[in-house]
Amino acid sequence: TIGRLRSGGGGEKAADEETQALVLPSSSVVDNRAGEEEEEVMRVRGGCRMPISRISFTILIGILFGFSATYYLTALKQLTDPILCGRDQQIASDELDFISLSADADVFTRSQNVPGHRRGQILVAIMTAAKYVDTRAYNVWKTWAQHIPGRVLIFVAEGTDSIHEDMPLIRLKGVDDTYPPQKKSFAMVKWLAENMADEYDWFLRADDDLYIRGEELAAFLRSVDSSRPHVIGQAGLGNSAEYGLLALGSTDNYCMGGPGIVMSRATLLKVSPYLESCLQHMLTSHEDVELGRCIRKHVGVACTWNYEMQKLFHNNQSAIKESYAKNMKELKDAITLHPIKDPAVMRKVHLRNREIKLREARAKRSLLSAELSTAKMQTLVRMTPNRTIDLTPWDYINNNKILFCADRVNCPRHTVDLSIRTEMADTITQLFDEFNTNARQRGRVLQFQSLQYGYMRVEPTKGVDYVLDMLLWFKKFRPPNRTTISVRRHAYVQQTFGKLRSLAERVFRSNMRANSTLIEDPTLHMIMPLRGRAPIFARFAQHLKSICARGGDDLSVSLTIVLYSSEDELENRETIEMLRSSAIPVSVIEMGDVAFSRGIALMRGAETLPSNALLFFTDVDMLFTCDALKRIKSNTILNAQIYFPIVFSEFSHESWSENDKLLADAFHYGRGRGYFRHFGYGLAAMYKADLMDIGGFDTKIEGWGKEDVDLFEKAIKNGRLRVIRSPEPGLVHIYHPIHCDENMPTAQKDMCHGSKAASLASIDTLVEQISQYT
Repeated sequence: TIGRLRSGGGGEKAADEETQALVLPSSSVVDNRAGEEEEEVMRVRGGCRMPISRISFTILIGILFGFSATYYLTALKQLTDPILCGRDQQIASDELDFISLSADADVFTRSQNVPGHRRGQILVAIMTAAKYVDTRAYNVWKTWAQHIPGRVLIFVAEGTDSIHEDMPLIRLKGVDDTYPPQKKSFAMVKWLAENMADEYDWFLRADDDLYIRGEELAAFLRSVDSSRPHVIGQAGLGNSAEYGLLALGSTDNYCMGGPGIVMSRATLLKVSPYLESCLQHMLTSHEDVELGRCIRKHVGVACTWNYEMQKLFHNNQSAIKESYAKNMKELKDAITLHPIKDPAVMRKVHLRNREIKLREARAKRSLLSAELSTAKMQTLVRMTPNRTIDLTPWDYINNNKILFCADRVNCPRHTVDLSIRTEMADTITQLFDEFNTNARQRGRVLQFQSLQYGYMRVEPTKGVDYVLDMLLWFKKFRPPNRTTISVRRHAYVQQTFGKLRSLAERVFRSNMRANSTLIEDPTLHMIMPLRGRAPIFARFAQHLKSICARGGDDLSVSLTIVLYSSEDELENRETIEMLRSSAIPVSVIEMGDVAFSRGIALMRGAETLPSNALLFFTDVDMLFTCDALKRIKSNTILNAQIYFPIVFSEFSHESWSENDKLLADAFHYGRGRGYFRHFGYGLAAMYKADLMDIGGFDTKIEGWGKEDVDLFEKAIKNGRLRVIRSPEPGLVHIYHPIHCDENMPTAQKDMCHGSKAASLASIDTLVEQISQYT
């Protein structure tokens, strides 16, 4: 209603004093009583028409018309999307190639008028070259690309192929791998605007050496309006040598291409018609600079000027080759990391990121569990000991450097292990993240300074307990009470072990081999170099024959002998025929009368077998049990895991006690009888595909030793394969005299002398010998 009089009397003056104008409600219908009340007002005014009433009425009618028009336009916009026909109905993106780089002036209008349904939040477009498509790009596809809340497409030059058929390659017509890739970059952005603009809210331009944390990227972009023009990344002005030479204005910048460039849908659509013109009028050779210039000129937005973007879109230019290989402290706060050029480092960073997500999920589960009515009250005493031996002692850590302990071999003090330092650093980081959860609202932040001292203990069935005495900075940043104070605080921390999970071996192997296309060969192929030593080989053959007879149907063994010429070669051939007559598959590779090289011999033996063959490199001095061979098969997984067993090596029989000499077989493990040779890597089990993947044996090494250490180091550095190293009591190395040729290279000779000394006798025996002469 327009107005209502609250007059209780009848005078004009009283009516003026009591007249009140109420605010008009936002309705499109005018109350019919408006005219009557206007007449009533005029009667009170003495029958005179007031000019202000007509003006007010006109204004009110205009307002009502505006509200009505807005309402109907809003309702019309919310109607069901129109049905699309023909080419616009569906685009088979996997089969599309880049069409052309000609500007399409209608693409922005078309996309604005047709809202469409989004397939996802983000589309990540990765540029790569033919020489990296099966290495860097494939590792990206198999790691972080699987966790993007949207889609990932890999853009390559025309005619580029890959051996991996599952990768979503987009081949850009008329584009090659010329560097710098200005045309490829602009063509990719043009393709996205013409084919994917209606499908996603955000578009990220990336290189094949970028790591993206998909969940963090999605959470960040949900706070930004994609319908408005935005270009997000780490802003740059060029390095020290380029500063001032990139033709940038005083208020201009560009998003550095390495850490990734995020464009909103509105930005992509507005810049698309001008990409060809920008490509033809470039002022520098840097495609990211020119793309930023084009967006600034035709869209009117610049890259985000924000110091925090240096952490979110992290770019490490200090040591490009070693980036993130050892130190990944930036990962937790970052959305993207650049550059990661080594595929092994890319997998390592991805594994670390998944560990962080797993830790966060477990912490959330613990908090939710604590809220249950049935939850037990948290306490540092998680287990009440009933006996003295049940009491777990605490270890004392001094300044995160020296650990004092009482129940281990290297006590009472030693340097804190790297694993403990790493775990404590992660624990402290997580602790301060929780401290600072509501730091902005509270107006203060806590920052870790140093660890003064701490206590740590492991409850085997419960978890890890910490008591940490820390120095920290207490910072208040709200005026007028801004201050920074160094304070000392105690923290009591518990890490609880998760619930036990058991997996069947079949499921475990399947999970480990998720990315493998090969089928494992069930036969264990033993490869053994042989030169002379006929009696020892006869013992080996007789033992193998008896083992295979007891192995059953689940143990299939073959033997490949790489045979060198020798004086007792004839006897060795007779033993080979004996093995063949016992139904054991034996193949012989003739090496002739050449210098002995274990590395060359083992590689020759491996070359005769298929890629999916399980190889076991052994020596003629070895004896083994049937269970040991089965464990070798179980511990070796194609494309996932290799096994370096630690064998039990006998001491010289002359040093044995009388009781040891009376034992019937070799499978006894007294301290005076032998030792597990932890420094030996000569026996190894792996599939041939994995042997070739890590680089195989070094065939330049001649004679005795070092080839096994070289192979082990290659396996560790590979990073993709998990290495299992464990004592294997079913593998026994029978003692034999060792001769070290003085003409050996120094490194091999030192190894030979070390092995000879270690195999002579136990320390106890040597002490007894010394005591006879003192």
